[in-house]
Amino acid sequence: MLSYTLKNDKYEIKVPSLTYGTANFDRFANEDIYFSILDKYIELGGNCIDTARVYCEWVEDGADVSEKVIGNWLEARNNRDKVIISTKGGHHDRQTGESRLDRASLEYDLAKSLECLKTDYVDIYFLHRDDTHLPVEEIMPILDDFYRQGRVHFIGVSNWTTARIEKANRFAAENGLELIRISQINYSLAHASTDILGDPTLVCMDTKEFSWYRRHHFPVMAFSPQAKGFFAKFAKGDAATNLPESQFASTANLARLARVKQLCKQTGTPPAVVPLGYLNSQPFFVSSVFAVTKLWQMEENMAAQDLVYDEKTLAFLDNRI
Repeated sequence: MLSYTLKNDKYEIKVPSLTYGTANFDRFANEDIYFSILDKYIELGGNCIDTARVYCEWVEDGADVSEKVIGNWLEARNNRDKVIISTKGGHHDRQTGESRLDRASLEYDLAKSLECLKTDYVDIYFLHRDDTHLPVEEIMPILDDFYRQGRVHFIGVSNWTTARIEKANRFAAENGLELIRISQINYSLAHASTDILGDPTLVCMDTKEFSWYRRHHFPVMAFSPQAKGFFAKFAKGDAATNLPESQFASTANLARLARVKQLCKQTGTPPAVVPLGYLNSQPFFVSSVFAVTKLWQMEENMAAQDLVYDEKTLAFLDNRI
């Protein structure tokens, strides 16, 4: 599988091009199903699992399920040393919108994540959201402490602009603190924006962000890499009404959909796989955080782990030629 080596003064890991995301692990009753999906991911060459402290609070009795299922699976399979675990903390309060990037909140989130995951460290710890009113000078020492304690091996941020990442890393470098090494951002072949997605706390890839990542060769973990099934479902003729992926049905994205369908016809590649190959082919490393509900979908998606397109094909998919 394509991979990227994250390295600092103490640790080194290889992040794969396909990371399995567990935001849909929301029922303990389905644990056997989740275990079989995780087993299949590992069997097919995967080794990075992504979760978050806030998953799946929006579902009744869903809080803690994602991290606890992963913890139970790690314990049952006795494979913690073979799997990269990334989780996220510091999400704002979902009821009040209040920021939670203070030390007490982050300490609580990390401790709970480690407890649920049944481990004493996470490989990558992401701040789930940003609070631009809070100076990076207050945030980075907290994360550095987690790193020095060995509870976090690599620091990442989710839904931070590149301007904030750059400011945070400049401060960290000047003060001998551990740097932010990786970023999670909404990124796929389908164009998205906070207006389209209806969440101003998200950060989506755009021309400005893309230029920074390319210039700095900064690694990305892309969430919603398949645009919530937009290409796969629309390619087979599903109606847009009331589907989550319908928010991507803009004129520009429908034009990209037509190109995906054409490429699939020419190559026999499934529509769900093309967006993953697209992200594999960017000028900086991208690990696509994908999710499935069925084993056949896992097998289909994992076929993209080494798929790379040339520049002409990328331009074709982007509707630039």
